[in-house]
Amino acid sequence: MPMRVLSIILSRLALILLSHEWATLERELRRLYDDHRRDDVYRPSWLLQALLLSGEDHRFFAHDGIDAIAICRALWRGVFLGKKEGASTIEMQLVRVLTGRYERTLVRKVREAALATLLTRVVPKPELPALYIRVGYFGWRMNGFAAACRRMQLSPPVITAQHAAALIARLKYPEPQNPSEMRRSQIHMRSMHLLALHRKHVDQVVYRDLRIEEGYATV
Repeated sequence: MPMRVLSIILSRLALILLSHEWATLERELRRLYDDHRRDDVYRPSWLLQALLLSGEDHRFFAHDGIDAIAICRALWRGVFLGKKEGASTIEMQLVRVLTGRYERTLVRKVREAALATLLTRVVPKPELPALYIRVGYFGWRMNGFAAACRRMQLSPPVITAQHAAALIARLKYPEPQNPSEMRRSQIHMRSMHLLALHRKHVDQVVYRDLRIEEGYATV
């Protein structure tokens, strides 16, 4: 309930205080959604989306764009443990990519959170993970899912679980043109972690409303 109330307050404030930014974001979101629905080649599979939720936002279907639990945990760890921890939801990350705003300021984060609560006015929530994968940054010459598939020589309809995990891992650890051994190790370890999380979440409610367009797949 507190998360629901907070998202309602932020969405109303966004419509009033960020009306111009929302109008621009809404147009870009509609364009992206239309492209996604027409694209029969580069469509992120159910497994790719499931791995994304496991690694980035496992309470995705329990919030309305902002995750108060993750925010509180990140604040606590930052203040008392001195550790940085992200609290961005899939919606917030999608807003960040579509607006192209990456400055490390509190104002930007609050603006991002407020706009994130409005996305389902345009796109059904179960479609948002696929849209984020379509535009996510995976590394050098991998701006978006299509470019990443081409550079990694992957065929979207038959991406294996290991390749799917390696791809989603690059959202956290983008691959540079000449990756170091450390970066390769980070991607590998992240991939293994994502697969383990998926095995843990597959019988839970994490993926309960995720759109299945090509048969159920688990690892």
